[in-house]
Amino acid sequence: MPLPKLIATDLDGTLLDRRGRLSGRNQKALQAAREHGILTLAVTARPPRAVYRVPELAAVLDGALCSTGSIRFDPVGQATELRHSIPTALAGELHRQLRAALPAAEFAAETGRALRIQGDYFRGLRLTDPWIPVDADDDLFDVAEPVVGLLVHDTDSTGQAMQEATAHIALPGVHLWSWGSHPEIECTAAEAEKGAALAAWCFERGVGAEDVIAFGDMPNDVSMLAWAGRSYGMAGAHPEALAAATGRAEPAAADGVAKVIEALLRS
Repeated sequence: MPLPKLIATDLDGTLLDRRGRLSGRNQKALQAAREHGILTLAVTARPPRAVYRVPELAAVLDGALCSTGSIRFDPVGQATELRHSIPTALAGELHRQLRAALPAAEFAAETGRALRIQGDYFRGLRLTDPWIPVDADDDLFDVAEPVVGLLVHDTDSTGQAMQEATAHIALPGVHLWSWGSHPEIECTAAEAEKGAALAAWCFERGVGAEDVIAFGDMPNDVSMLAWAGRSYGMAGAHPEALAAATGRAEPAAADGVAKVIEALLRS
């Protein structure tokens, strides 16, 4: 089997463990891939700070597509390039409709540099700070920075129930997706999609889909897994991710990404 030109991988639940750490084995496997001339790219829903706060990633990545493709990030130079954002007026209308559909939910607006939060849930999450508290009666989007995402969490609900409650919301220019059973919905610009972002990054470097291997575990990974010539859904991944992938990898806790890469380099 020929070696790929690029390895693209999701982070949480795929490359990183439950505590957001990069294992030594995954780190060595990515480094070995790069020594064979293979590019490595993180493709994540997390903002750039979630990448640079895992210092081991900078040494094994050629780049990162963050906030579901809204931001390109250079892990070494820590430079960012905004690609997509949600217009402020559209974000405000989306917020209004979501509050009506999910009155018990808490909200956070991601700008790429910080999280503006309404409620206490997001204060306790790793990799979310710096966060800026916003009173429930104030405008969540009264900010000069672009909005790259709106996060919605309802502790007493489920992902499916939240999806059902918001199924009627269909605003042009924005996309809503869930985290499976986790009671959270994330909203991004309609153009911000992992598959499209990966395809654009590859096109600029002359890399075709047939030369890409991708790893993922969640519904927002589906477009990336479907676009790549070879793709792996992690064991225990969301059914939509598994259906889109051409293969299976062991779970993140068992260094599934590393095991696939090691096998490729031995072949």
